[in-house]
Amino acid sequence: MTTPPAPQSLSADDARQAFTLACAAQTEGRLQEARQQYLLLLDYLPESALLHYNLGLVYYEQGEVVAALNHFSLAALHGPGDADILFNLALCQKKSGDPAAAITTYRRILATDPDQVDCLYNLAGCYGTLRDDAQAIACYRRVLALDPGYLAALNNLAYLFHRAGDIEQAVRHYTRVLELRPEDESVRYLLASLQGTPLDHAPDTYVRTFFDAYADDFEHSLTTELGYDNPHELHACLCGSSARSSGYEHGLDLGCGTGLGGPPFKGVVRVLDGVDLSRNMLAKAAGKGCYAALHRDSILHHLEATGETYDLFLATDVFIYVGELKALFTAAQAVARSGALFCFSTEHLDTEGYRLLPTGRFAYSRDYIRRIAAATGWTVLTVQSTRLRKEREAWIAGDLWILRIEGAPA
Repeated sequence: MTTPPAPQSLSADDARQAFTLACAAQTEGRLQEARQQYLLLLDYLPESALLHYNLGLVYYEQGEVVAALNHFSLAALHGPGDADILFNLALCQKKSGDPAAAITTYRRILATDPDQVDCLYNLAGCYGTLRDDAQAIACYRRVLALDPGYLAALNNLAYLFHRAGDIEQAVRHYTRVLELRPEDESVRYLLASLQGTPLDHAPDTYVRTFFDAYADDFEHSLTTELGYDNPHELHACLCGSSARSSGYEHGLDLGCGTGLGGPPFKGVVRVLDGVDLSRNMLAKAAGKGCYAALHRDSILHHLEATGETYDLFLATDVFIYVGELKALFTAAQAVARSGALFCFSTEHLDTEGYRLLPTGRFAYSRDYIRRIAAATGWTVLTVQSTRLRKEREAWIAGDLWILRIEGAPA
């Protein structure tokens, strides 16, 4: 069936009817239909800011951010000064990886409406992405001056103080968040880290929420800004150990995140699976093409529930969010094949045991890892010092570990 040619002109009544149908389809979630109607109308009204704006909304909801950005840009060109158009344009600029452009657009809105709190909040997020914490803090403070109950701004302000190492201000603002939202496990955990309260694990809610929000910027921030190269270093450690460095049948990447561990270990193991709590991180990992299966679950629960067995376990910079390791090592041993390897990294602790640090991460002594390994049937083949990543321009000390198990289930 062929589509009849479009008429050469469109009456005002026909245009209004087509626009009404397009709006109805958009409201009712029939986005593809709305999109086709708006595109048809744009053939006749190419300079309509409203059509470009509505089409931008449709594309954005369909996840086509570049197309949405294009139409919001055209809407802003043909309808300059419209705050709604500019706000959505800035959202797309940030989401497409251009926070600097988004900052310029948000400032255009604030030039005429300086008390627009949502605009100020998003502007702060753009500055935070660019690591301009001073500007981000100023914006969040302005938001809270206008709306003291703006919880997201209060929480983010506490996080920025935490990231900057301003413990007093971080505690003050996290405490205020907890007063307003006492059920918040993540904030309770971060407060415990700052106040030196001993804990044995990070809440799943904290890990999931943090990394769902961090997924888009994770790899750039970690590898480019913080100098992280843990997966390649761990692979080199394996190659330099007494264990064979390839020929494994079934591997499991624990806390795989965006899949940075996949490429270095792809040639080591025939089938590599991954498990992570964050849906958004797993979506990034799927694009690596390294994983046969990806599971959205906690590491411990997956190990205890799986019907699979593995001869290679990988955990790159993951235990910093785990805490006590005996249960995890025990669960891994229960699904390990004979001769299985456990390759992982830890943040180094000079004192005994393991500890939740003020950064919100766990660090481990070498003696603790050796004791837990021995108690759960793992033999330490190699331990090697490393630099994990930068924090405030200083390198974080870590350890690389290669463990092996003997006599495990076949």
